[in-house]
Amino acid sequence: MGHKPPSGLSFEFSADDDRLMESALRNSELPDGDPDELPGDLLISPRKSKRKSSPKHPDETIDLHGKTQEEAIRMVQNFVKTSHTHGLRNVLIITGKGLHSGTQGPVLKHSVEQWLQRNGTPYLQEFHDAPPRHGGSGAIWVRLK
Repeated sequence: MGHKPPSGLSFEFSADDDRLMESALRNSELPDGDPDELPGDLLISPRKSKRKSSPKHPDETIDLHGKTQEEAIRMVQNFVKTSHTHGLRNVLIITGKGLHSGTQGPVLKHSVEQWLQRNGTPYLQEFHDAPPRHGGSGAIWVRLK
């Protein structure tokens, strides 16, 4: 079974992206705290897709293994926005299962899901655990608008 070759899109971030991210975080009107306590209109609830017709392969994938939380969030922000801009519909974010995170559990996965809930509204239809063949609970399948 052949895999689709990478699209050639770049999801790395630059110093300009750093400044933009810092500015956005400073100017964010979202309150700190548990995302479950935010008003419902600001959240995208993770949903289990009941569709059996989801594509066999994502349009693009990003792997966050070995990244810090800060690096991962910047990369996810760029990945989601760039993927949306290029008309991609199904993307995969590999976070890992957090097996080396001790009692904290999957730190990157929780951070990425929180970012998607708080900031993904303009770009996302839904997100959920990836199918087992694409990483299961160690990856997030994102369906873009």
